Amino acid sequence: MAKELSVSVIIPTKNRPADLILAVTSILKQKKAPNELIIVDQSDINESYDVVKSLFSTYRMVPKLLYVYEPGICGLVEAKQKGVSVSKCEIISFLEDDIVLHHHYIENVFELFEKKVNIMGCCGVMSNQHSGYIYETLFALFHRGIFFDARLNAGKSKDCGGDGVLIPSRFLSGGISSYRRLVFDDVEFDTKNDFHMLEDIDFSTRAVDFFGEDFFFIASNMCLEHNMSEINRDRLRSRWQRKLIEYAVFYKKNSYKRSSLINFIWLLIGLFWESVASSLLKRNVGPLLGTIVGLYVGIRKKLVS
Repeated sequence: MAKELSVSVIIPTKNRPADLILAVTSILKQKKAPNELIIVDQSDINESYDVVKSLFSTYRMVPKLLYVYEPGICGLVEAKQKGVSVSKCEIISFLEDDIVLHHHYIENVFELFEKKVNIMGCCGVMSNQHSGYIYETLFALFHRGIFFDARLNAGKSKDCGGDGVLIPSRFLSGGISSYRRLVFDDVEFDTKNDFHMLEDIDFSTRAVDFFGEDFFFIASNMCLEHNMSEINRDRLRSRWQRKLIEYAVFYKKNSYKRSSLINFIWLLIGLFWESVASSLLKRNVGPLLGTIVGLYVGIRKKLVS
């Protein structure tokens, strides 16, 4: 009988103790527990550890807890890198600190990687997010080529309590993604180019480029709710500015690919009009200003290798 795979869950967190407790509770309530839970805490004050530790005492079947408190860690990508470095398991499963898992989520991670030995990475679906027909249509229209994103409509195929379907995708959502450990032996996190919003698609794109198109999927039976915390999130102008900078950097890293410049220009047209619409709807010029400034900064920004 083949040995069962082991799974590490890694949660980077910063100044969100209330959200973190809900996320950890949903992990402890799983039908099948992971082998390790690694929390990488960059908070200003270490107030979450005692509460998390007390939660573990109330459940019978719990994973091994590794709690890393390091305020000096700079950003999400470095936190993920730290989590991988201390993990001992064969499957690395990243989660955000403001999610609540469907109770079969971890069980489905185990089952997917055990049954589908060719899979190198996958992500789940957010069961509580709905974009609307107009947004989905425009998103699909402008995200082409190197920016094509199969995640947008993946939630419509959710099958949280069933077998689900596998949807091929170059883009995997970082906060609900799982990878075989050997992926990290060949593909490094980019800690030098200040990715945050697009850190996940940067990493998964490079993983797909290295291993091939046929090894990365969205799994529609790996479901969770993402209750987006307002803490540590950019507001309007700063959010749009960051997004444009990171799209420009992502383009530069993939500029050698066929039609990438056309894809980038076409995306910019879509993002510009989206920012105009957002500014009008919110009666705030922030999205438009953020787009203009972000594009300027992003174009001038030099890649760090």
